[in-house]
Amino acid sequence: MNRTFGRFSMLWALMLTVLPVNAIGFNDVIGTWRLHYRGNYGYEFSFNKSYRAVCVVRLKEMNIYFRGVYTIDERKNLRINISEIKNQEYGTGGKYNAVSLSYFVFDAKRYQQGGKEYLELRPVEIVINGNSSEGYFEPIMKLVK
Repeated sequence: MNRTFGRFSMLWALMLTVLPVNAIGFNDVIGTWRLHYRGNYGYEFSFNKSYRAVCVVRLKEMNIYFRGVYTIDERKNLRINISEIKNQEYGTGGKYNAVSLSYFVFDAKRYQQGGKEYLELRPVEIVINGNSSEGYFEPIMKLVK
């Protein structure tokens, strides 16, 4: 009995350490998710309940803001349809500019590890103004809530 309880406890602790989610839903992405590196580099994704999304790419002395709406497609990929872009250098304002034919598609998974929530994004297709922009994001982004 003691041995069975010990094995069950060990299995339960392992499950609490890493809980992968195979397919995401709308409620799984709501909130702000960040990945920051030294030198003011990184990413920030914000998703709200009204399907609006803001993605910020931080590049040392400049931030690039992408605004749009998000959905989850039939393959359970996270798709952000971009409607506006803003380039903003530090200390200056910036103006959003309308764009067309712009969207991001990510293979997305949400999981918990060590008491933190993570959103893992893998770019599938990145298109800005009709042009493929494959190098815009890292191959795998592990964002924390």
